[in-house]
Amino acid sequence: MKLDKLIEQTAEPDLTSNRLQALLGDEQATRIINSFSDDQKSGLIQILGTSRFLSNFMQRNPDAIALIGTPYTASTIKKGADVNELRLHKYRSLLQITWMDVCNTCPYETVLTRLSHLADSILQRATLLVEKESSAFAANVRSDLAVMALGKLGASELNYSSDVDLIFIVRNADEKLRHAMHEHYTHYIRRFCRLLEEKTEDGFLYRVDLNLRPWGRSAPLVFSVDENEDYYQASKEAWERIAWLRGRCVAGSEELGHDMLSRIQPFVFHKNLSTDDIDRFLKIKSDMAEQRIKEGHWNVKLGEGGIRDIEFFVHMLQIVNGAHHPELRITNTIDLLEQFTGFGFINEEEHQELRDSYLFLRRLENRLQMFDEQQTHQLPNDRTLLGKIAKMMGYAGNSIDEAYAGFSDDLILYQHIAKKYFDKLLTANTASV
Repeated sequence: MKLDKLIEQTAEPDLTSNRLQALLGDEQATRIINSFSDDQKSGLIQILGTSRFLSNFMQRNPDAIALIGTPYTASTIKKGADVNELRLHKYRSLLQITWMDVCNTCPYETVLTRLSHLADSILQRATLLVEKESSAFAANVRSDLAVMALGKLGASELNYSSDVDLIFIVRNADEKLRHAMHEHYTHYIRRFCRLLEEKTEDGFLYRVDLNLRPWGRSAPLVFSVDENEDYYQASKEAWERIAWLRGRCVAGSEELGHDMLSRIQPFVFHKNLSTDDIDRFLKIKSDMAEQRIKEGHWNVKLGEGGIRDIEFFVHMLQIVNGAHHPELRITNTIDLLEQFTGFGFINEEEHQELRDSYLFLRRLENRLQMFDEQQTHQLPNDRTLLGKIAKMMGYAGNSIDEAYAGFSDDLILYQHIAKKYFDKLLTANTASV
């Protein structure tokens, strides 16, 4: 298979050609590419045409090109890996996952779970890399601290360029040790976040968002299990209940993490919804609708008919029914849709509509982010740019316009589906869901 023909099918053939020529300027890269099968060549060209940051990575690390054609597996990071090796591991793994993505080698939910597993493994290693300081007690991350993920990582549905939403929880301690422990782990968390966020010429690990913790960004960085439980027992914030639907322990003490999750279940899953509960959820829905009016370009995450519409529908069904059906106390959206169907909360047609729409929108979100590893959700209004995105999504055609036409039809369809389920749930006259 000739590379020129493959390049012509990309969104920006000239740009893709230039990136390929930059790789072929290296002897090792040339040797690897010449040994490729047709499928590997196709994967390489699609990656070059889709992702600038991975193109640059391959130029700096030509040996990594050989990974194209090899799926990412749940391999363990070697024990002695330092932060530089972690960054290299991240981008080598992203190259494999991107190949799986652009070549459609697996169901799309597998791409999301692989991205999440990669983050889990890096966070687990990073917790052990942060050097310890002298302390008034024997600090032990494996027993003292649980790193809880919320958001997309908690759901095992991470993007190529998501923040990781983290909450840190320490074990309970008597008054004599409590202050020393909290002080130690406050410093620890700051160093941990700096390690993840530090940007170098080789990239970075992850952006960290700590704002979902009790009392938000102005609060201490860490609380004990008891302090967290007390806070959530008193909280009336509906959005905090929704956030913890995706709570998952990703690093540190699993025992501590599971303890936290078991304690928070009554807060998240009320056996009965009060009028006040309904009003709070209606307020969230109203706020979402108002935010859309302020947006300029269509936002694939927050816009009308976007990802958040489906997530809100799923979360409401989960909150209403989770107290009586423990099987619904899981974090993954696709798995929840399966469970909803099994319990008869949605029928097979609704399941398929929601699943197809959600995965299409998540693929689109990732295409926007995989170009330059930027956390963007805005879809441009420019028809030419939309046509290029359509090509990156795999829509065929002899021209950008032809690719755009097929993409536009599907986008309108899946936006309509997402909006339909958002609109039908929780109206002003809702007495129950």
